[in-house]
Amino acid sequence: MARRMNPRYARSEPIPQPEPRRDQQTGHTPPSRSTMRRWLRRHRWQLVPVHVATGSYAIAAVADIAPSIGYSCLVVAGGTGLALAQRLSPAERVYGRAVVAGAAGWIVLADIAGPWSLGAGAAWLVGLLAGGRPWWASHRVRGRIRVDELVEAWPDWSRRAGLGGVRIVSATAGRMYDRLRLEVVRGQQRARHVVEHLEDLACVRGLPPWWLRVDPTGGGSDPGQLDLLVTHTDPWRDQQGRPVELSHPATVDLDAWCQPASIRQPVPYGVDVDGTIATVALRNERGGRLVAIASKKGGGKTVLLHGLLAALCRMVDVDIAVIDCKEHGKASRPWAPRLIRRATSPAEALDLLRWAGAENDRRGADAPDPVLQPNAQRRALVVVIDEYGSLVLGDERVKEHVEALARKIRSASGSLVIADQRPDSSTWTGALRGQVDEVIVGLLENRRDAKAILPSLEGVDPTDFDLPGQVVQQAGKRGRQTENRTWRLEDPADIAAIVEACRDRWPAEQIGGASPNTSRSTSELERTLELPRRGEGAERVRAQIRATLDALAAQDHTGVPDLSAEEMRQRGQAAPLPPPTAEEATLDERIMTAIRDAPEGGIAMADLEREVGAPRSTIQVRCSILRRQGRVYAQPARGRHARWHITESEQPAMSNA
Repeated sequence: MARRMNPRYARSEPIPQPEPRRDQQTGHTPPSRSTMRRWLRRHRWQLVPVHVATGSYAIAAVADIAPSIGYSCLVVAGGTGLALAQRLSPAERVYGRAVVAGAAGWIVLADIAGPWSLGAGAAWLVGLLAGGRPWWASHRVRGRIRVDELVEAWPDWSRRAGLGGVRIVSATAGRMYDRLRLEVVRGQQRARHVVEHLEDLACVRGLPPWWLRVDPTGGGSDPGQLDLLVTHTDPWRDQQGRPVELSHPATVDLDAWCQPASIRQPVPYGVDVDGTIATVALRNERGGRLVAIASKKGGGKTVLLHGLLAALCRMVDVDIAVIDCKEHGKASRPWAPRLIRRATSPAEALDLLRWAGAENDRRGADAPDPVLQPNAQRRALVVVIDEYGSLVLGDERVKEHVEALARKIRSASGSLVIADQRPDSSTWTGALRGQVDEVIVGLLENRRDAKAILPSLEGVDPTDFDLPGQVVQQAGKRGRQTENRTWRLEDPADIAAIVEACRDRWPAEQIGGASPNTSRSTSELERTLELPRRGEGAERVRAQIRATLDALAAQDHTGVPDLSAEEMRQRGQAAPLPPPTAEEATLDERIMTAIRDAPEGGIAMADLEREVGAPRSTIQVRCSILRRQGRVYAQPARGRHARWHITESEQPAMSNA
């Protein structure tokens, strides 16, 4: 279907190409501007201190001949300079006042000693060098020079890259990159046209390909405009394109590590694309917040959790509880002395979630304000859950408790941080996603995982990340996406040093003695929990297999019929199945109803999962049993394209297996 364009933006004529101007009388092309004019225009911003110094010398010369006129010009020029300096930053305002004062003082001295004397000339030259040095070193001046070069080179640059007709609407200089707002030819070009030619633009300009990118949230509300970001200082890569190691500030200098001491302030965890500190807020003025974290294995999820726990350790108004059931809580073990409670098994996780819900209710009820204001006496409870998806698949009650806890954290000004390695729509339901305030997503396996947790798929694609610790952060569906990189914090020795530096913030039970609600210290865990040796699991499995084979060989097989594999399979199919439980019978009826109400083409497993509302693995087991009973069949028999149907007539079991 062809898209109907607005006649206002539609064009039938080709993109106009600029032609060289010709003299109307002679018909010849006028000569180009002189080399000196081009040089002066190119270096006009570097020559501003020279212009100011030259103007001061001219005022001094006029004041030597006509003092009234010269000093009147000095007052007008000085007042204009001070008025223009009021719009600048405080440091730049001080610099502008110093320049005006220095120029006025030199003019007065030159009027006394004579502007043409050797001393006045030497003082003028020293003042030019001293006053021009901050100007030439200013990042704003250097940015203005870069932007002017990009704007002047854009016509030839875009034409050689195949983007003829795209023009620059505005240009802004930045500390890390310059922003060019481009406008495509309406009716003939789209923003995708610029995205497809980014590599051509970088090749023509001689820039690394990763220095050019399109801001997915830029361009404003005009669909014909987009923002092209030209990086000049990359905080994530070196000149050869290799990723820069971003060590955690606490590992560089623990004593000089500056960290917020309250949960009311945003928590830093990395560096964003602008080179500034990336932060996430665990609390706002309305109460606690829910932060969701997701990434595949090796995508930086654990490193990000370590960074958040390091920040929480320094805060005096928080109590931390962690659920970490992966490898007996190996990742969270160094943080154990700072935690008020820690769960390392599914049963302990369920018990901790019940306790956290009751504890949030108690702290919210004891608060004198409608929303608890955390302090050293009334602390906020922060619950960190790792591997949320595997916990829900193991026990559905975990999802109910987490959804209930997500609704309670605001009143008690606590916070809930949920991390998942493989987000799925069955675990991240609408009731939970509706409570999520901010999402931080690292490298994911596919777009389906990103769709399950990200509020919007427009913009940064988390499946294309190529740097260690690279994440995208978004607050709400209408929030702006930002790309960040997390600090690297993995060494247990560094974590132990951070925990020891925060000893005065440990829970009272950890300092005075053991408590049933407090996890044991790291040394106690190492003494009581014997860690497996390398290869010990494989040796145990081999020993079990050998023992099983020996037991089978020792059995008496006298009288056992010699059957083929096909005959044994048929006997196994003919064996009666155990009667289903009440819960399984109810689930079978729901599955049969969903298949019976499906259209003639059958129903796919994804639709069956949505209709029944049970986990896919459970539905697959029950469908297999129903097929063995001859009540349903799949066409085709296997594969992701299989569609399930009701058996219309009596047929033998497993007829389509």
